[in-house]
Amino acid sequence: MCRLFVMVVFLLYSNYGFCFINLSNIECGVSPARRGRIVGGEDSLPAEFPWAASIWRQGAHQCGATVLTDRWLLTAGHCICSAFDEFYKTKQLSVVVGFTDISSTKSKEPLSLIIPHPEYRCNRKSNDVALLKTMNQLQWTNALRPACLPQALSNDFSGVLATVAGWGFTNEDRNIGSRPNILQKTDVRVVTNDQCNEWYQAQGSKIKVIPTQMCAGHKEGGRDSCWADSGGPLMFREDNLHAMVVGVVSTGSGCARAQMPGVYTRVSRYTDWIIQSIENDKIRSRNNELRSGFNWYPRFS
Repeated sequence: MCRLFVMVVFLLYSNYGFCFINLSNIECGVSPARRGRIVGGEDSLPAEFPWAASIWRQGAHQCGATVLTDRWLLTAGHCICSAFDEFYKTKQLSVVVGFTDISSTKSKEPLSLIIPHPEYRCNRKSNDVALLKTMNQLQWTNALRPACLPQALSNDFSGVLATVAGWGFTNEDRNIGSRPNILQKTDVRVVTNDQCNEWYQAQGSKIKVIPTQMCAGHKEGGRDSCWADSGGPLMFREDNLHAMVVGVVSTGSGCARAQMPGVYTRVSRYTDWIIQSIENDKIRSRNNELRSGFNWYPRFS
């Protein structure tokens, strides 16, 4: 049984032989509502995905994110990029957490830190991942819980039926589709990178899926993530209880097209970076507190 403790990282065993990681101080990946617009999707139930978060800019939803701890969220790198290919400042973004319906919420959490992956560039598709730190500590409720992470370099999840959720558009053509206020969900099949690249090549696309990415969708199309779903979670419950965020909505060709699955950042390739980034911030904060403490006391001769 692979149950061990490393700092704040819990590695837990599941019935399928994989391990998931809990970075939080409560049980991860468990929601009170686990029954069953994204394109081809449906409304999620209240608190069905209590780790799903909405990134806001200029008074509107811009991207999705996933709550990992009471201070940290995971999103896509391009979600923190401006039209000028520069990273947003913390004061330009906020997050809404703990809500399935984001139409009337005024409870927006300010950010204190944005950490893009060090090898991510705003005009590139690779290493499309970033971390957000809230200014205030989040308070856990039934509507707000953290998701689990996959173990680093774990199973590639090919063949499993995963779920993607977001507040993005319901159609590739924004004149036909709309951006719903209620969190949408749909099931998509994870396919191997080789299969995904074959499908894209057959459609004449130049998209090349690399090992740090993964694909999920359906050969016939019809169900997929879409515009403004970026940064949101692709989830898999390997033990039918604990939901892991195995992918981050990243890119693709259109939405829900046949043989053109959505392309996601493969989270297991970044698990170590996520853990280390959070731990490094704790060390920096601790050192800053110590320095402040030293400066506080008067010097005696």
